[in-house]
Amino acid sequence: MIFLYKAKKSLNEIVEGRLEKDSVEQVIEELQSKGLVPVSVEPQEIKIAPDSPAEATTVKKPVLRFRSGKWGLKQLVLFTQKLYNLINSRVELLSALRLLEKNCENPTEKALLEDIIKNIKDGIAFSGCLNRYPQYFPQLYVHIIHTGETTGKLKEALSQLLDYLRRVEDLKSKVKQALAYPIFMTVVGIGTICVMLTFVLPRLASMFDDYNAQLPMPTLILLNTAGFVKHYWLFIAAFFIFLIFVLKFSSQGKESFFSRLKYHIPIAKDIVYKQSVENFSRSIALLLQSGVTLLAALKDAAFVIGNPVYIEQLEQVRKDISEGGTFSGSLAKFKIFPDFFVQMIRVGEEGGRLDQVLLDIADSYEKDIEADLKVVSSLIEPAIILVLGLVIGGMVIAMLLPIFNMNSLFGS
Repeated sequence: MIFLYKAKKSLNEIVEGRLEKDSVEQVIEELQSKGLVPVSVEPQEIKIAPDSPAEATTVKKPVLRFRSGKWGLKQLVLFTQKLYNLINSRVELLSALRLLEKNCENPTEKALLEDIIKNIKDGIAFSGCLNRYPQYFPQLYVHIIHTGETTGKLKEALSQLLDYLRRVEDLKSKVKQALAYPIFMTVVGIGTICVMLTFVLPRLASMFDDYNAQLPMPTLILLNTAGFVKHYWLFIAAFFIFLIFVLKFSSQGKESFFSRLKYHIPIAKDIVYKQSVENFSRSIALLLQSGVTLLAALKDAAFVIGNPVYIEQLEQVRKDISEGGTFSGSLAKFKIFPDFFVQMIRVGEEGGRLDQVLLDIADSYEKDIEADLKVVSSLIEPAIILVLGLVIGGMVIAMLLPIFNMNSLFGS
């Protein structure tokens, strides 16, 4: 059997060829005996001889096409965790990726790993492979991996990334937890109102019709509303489903109206701003600790901040630094961050501890966010209870008004 092979002759030189052997193992042994490091060994495509040349066919190894997709933070943390565990156990990178691919049940992730393995076999660096899939691996992630590869500290790079991603995931989880109970109460309250409008009130309305009474205005408005909801609930449901799709479509992209709206909501804007600064500071610190220059770090970490206005201003900061300005001086000039942030950066620059100071800033903002979330959560919950209580209580009172006015109800 003839095998096609690729092997590394030196660090930057790859040779290709073919050998006739009985098995892949024999080909690998032959290459190793010649001082070559096997990268890939594949059997040559087999041509089936037909009755006529026009009927010639080629039997090819089936190829799983890579499907485009996108990873969330949770999937990226899980991938990094599994890869770090294998590398930390002294498993070679290519073997670690093969193990991940072999035990992967997700078809899209499996195809992604197959593509990465194939590219590494072709001589592309791991970071270069990841850079081909920006929808899965952000530039910050790729830069840290690249630094780990070039310095021979891939395990340390994965450990840093894992710690960073876990902190970001933990902060997002705390935001969700703070909003979970208020959202649950809102859904239950709206559900209660819908039940009253569609089932309870129509039955009471028929009772009032039997008495042919002159009903108070609040009761009439409520009964008309209940009747409208009962007869047109299908159209109302369709409208809200359509509205959800429109809002979801409109919220896609960093330049959308809804992505900008969160920076102007009175209660949420401070938390969103602090979260952006925290992510930005931690990202810059991580890149600097990995040996990335400040200019490159600013370029990659700017998108973490999210706000298009700040991203544009940070580009001006990069330009100012490239022209000889200091980081703290440029930040003070463009007024992107508060004075506390600028002063801490100045201290870090003067003491040669910019990365550590940025981590301290990130930790400080993280604590502030946690405190703000507790305050907001404690304010939202009673506010929702008050609003729902007023609405449901108003509905109950409107239905009880005719009973309170029995003389009017019986026409006497």
